[in-house]
Amino acid sequence: MPHPRPLHRSRSVAATLCTVVLAALAAGCAQGDPRQRSGIFSPYKIEVPQGNYVDMAMLRQVKEGMTREQVRFALGTPLLVDPFRPDRWDYVFRFQHPNGSADLRRATVFFAEGRVQKVTSDALPESDEGADPALPGYRRKQGRFR
Repeated sequence: MPHPRPLHRSRSVAATLCTVVLAALAAGCAQGDPRQRSGIFSPYKIEVPQGNYVDMAMLRQVKEGMTREQVRFALGTPLLVDPFRPDRWDYVFRFQHPNGSADLRRATVFFAEGRVQKVTSDALPESDEGADPALPGYRRKQGRFR
């Protein structure tokens, strides 16, 4: 008959295993701002660009009196065309950074009788020079991307 294992040894192994499991579970319950967390238990977060990327150089191409087709050629198809206000095209761009913050930019083109009447916009980057973090294809100057 084999010699039984001492009871106190199996209890200490079980207690150690239980402590390790509880510590791992508690790491996921950290308090504070979830956007500031980092470490082995943090999920991978990506950059999320949505909408129409428009800069000032593109917007300057739109002049009073242009047709809808000319505006579509210069800026692309608008993200929003309100069926109740067909004489207004909204170009909206939203970029969500991995840390949870987001940039929101809008440009609106107003039409009268099928021609551009006026253009309004939020503060937009000057041009597509690659320095805008919300630019499609932007590469960080630090780290492994150059």
